[in-house]
Amino acid sequence: MTLAGVGTLGGLTALIGTKVTPRWTDRSAHGIDPAWIEPAEVSVTPAPPPPTATGTGAGTGTLPSREEIISQYGARTPRYWGLHPDSSWSTFPTDTSLTRNSVCLTFDACSDSSGYDERLINTLRAQRIPATLFVNQRWATTHRQEFESLVADPLFEIGNHGTKHRPLSVSGRSAYGIAGTKNVGEVYDEIAGMHTWMATNYDLQPKFFRPGTAHADNVATQVSRAMGEWIVMFSVNGDSGATASANQVYQQFLRLRPGGILLAHFNRPGSETAAGVERALPVLKARGLRFRRLDEVIPAATSPEQPPRW
Repeated sequence: MTLAGVGTLGGLTALIGTKVTPRWTDRSAHGIDPAWIEPAEVSVTPAPPPPTATGTGAGTGTLPSREEIISQYGARTPRYWGLHPDSSWSTFPTDTSLTRNSVCLTFDACSDSSGYDERLINTLRAQRIPATLFVNQRWATTHRQEFESLVADPLFEIGNHGTKHRPLSVSGRSAYGIAGTKNVGEVYDEIAGMHTWMATNYDLQPKFFRPGTAHADNVATQVSRAMGEWIVMFSVNGDSGATASANQVYQQFLRLRPGGILLAHFNRPGSETAAGVERALPVLKARGLRFRRLDEVIPAATSPEQPPRW
């Protein structure tokens, strides 16, 4: 599929002649087509403050009220819609001893009707590979036993993948046929539902959010920041929505470089993701790459406005 005004650089899609912050736009997380970033003049604005929501312990998360968020952000007009909005992370800095030569593997569990890739999770456990798992509330409630096992495992960090797995829009945008949130209030609900469920049931305070379909606009990312969660996208699409062959997964994993964030899925046991991961991990280890959870490499107060370039 060819889009006017879009060029391809090293397998990554980039806008031509459009003033946007440099990002690395891979194929969509759902394996359909390269994401379209609307050509819009994006002025440089100060980074918003770091996430402020904090946990109170004993099962409740402190979030700003829905009314506060609507009052502050409800009149803002988005300038961007796609995979890499401002104030989101697609890569991370590698200028410390901890992050040098490090990469992050992230795996999504998207919906209640999907399954649990036990082979993939067992591979990560057997090889002691830490990862951040973005979990949708519908999946977690349907797969409660598996979710609790993941929560209890210190190898894994649990991220927020939304309440209903909706693209995060303040104007009703959709992605891949999935209707997005329609306004700031619905953005709040999509983030807060799963956040509160995890806080209430497991005393978890998720630090990171990935919207359904990995699509968001730049106002929605500001809302997420104000609610205490960074939006994290990706620099490498590991399995094209769990549709890729084992060899394709393997090849995608080999694209990882220090500072990279890879997205794949652990809710499709019938896919070939696990087979590709099993083949790729020894190669990446041999290259000297170290695996980290997101909470180990993304500081709470550091802005992603100027992410490291590859």
